[in-house]
Amino acid sequence: MGIEQIYEEIRDRVGAQAAVSAPRTTAAPGIDVLPLRTPTLPPATHTGCYLAGDAREVIAIDPASPWPDEQDRLTAALPPARVVLIALTHHHGDHVGAATELARRTGAPIAAHPATAARLAGRVAVTRPLLDGEVLEAGGVRLRVLHTPGHAPGHLVFRDEATGATVAGDLVAGLGTILIDPGAGEGHMATYLASLERLLALGTGALLPAHGPIIADGPAKLREYLAHRRMREERVAAALTSTPTSLEALCAIAYADTPPMLAPIATRSLLAHLIKLAEDGRARAVQDRWQRT
Repeated sequence: MGIEQIYEEIRDRVGAQAAVSAPRTTAAPGIDVLPLRTPTLPPATHTGCYLAGDAREVIAIDPASPWPDEQDRLTAALPPARVVLIALTHHHGDHVGAATELARRTGAPIAAHPATAARLAGRVAVTRPLLDGEVLEAGGVRLRVLHTPGHAPGHLVFRDEATGATVAGDLVAGLGTILIDPGAGEGHMATYLASLERLLALGTGALLPAHGPIIADGPAKLREYLAHRRMREERVAAALTSTPTSLEALCAIAYADTPPMLAPIATRSLLAHLIKLAEDGRARAVQDRWQRT
């Protein structure tokens, strides 16, 4: 089951949620956000498209919605600015749904990490690679590209050189959670934790997430995420015994505090933690069951 299918299952479990159009607002100096309705993971109903620059030129980050009315809202929000680049944080559908249409309307190239471009082949034509450490400039804003894999292999964040504000994609969330799904070579827990630690070490100001409100104290949120994931890892480790146990039984113990409707997410997160524990020599798989080492 891919990540979009997991999102769909969760939406089916929690029921359809009413989502109203949200206005364009300022997220940080020189960076605005236009939340676009997307088929994303509840409780979120929008993905933020960040617009970095000024009235002369902007970089559009994660033009997200696959729906024509929201794509029209995005286009209407841009003039008189000129889109010089469409940048993607990663390849998931709730981040790239309007990329092709915005490129058609503006003529701007679509840019992403090579790993993202490979996963979008046949869906979205990425014409410019984005590599760790390079700087993008538009309308007086300079954004440092940082490769932060873990949620997705090609995940990028964009840190403003002047303020430290970081367009965070799905590295963190202002609403809901970040799924680390190890299926199909997608998510990897140890890599994700390393990306959180890297951004914390490099320094950040506010975090501008794809889902939910701006996180004013970026470092505090990164520390909170690291502490939470490490707490969950220890709960998973404590649930293991010398007897091989199914994912369902382990999930009932290690994620006892998680609402049943989120079981698909909990099970995938559990597997991500188990893989990390195995890499650390603390767990092992026995066919489709797991035990401590």
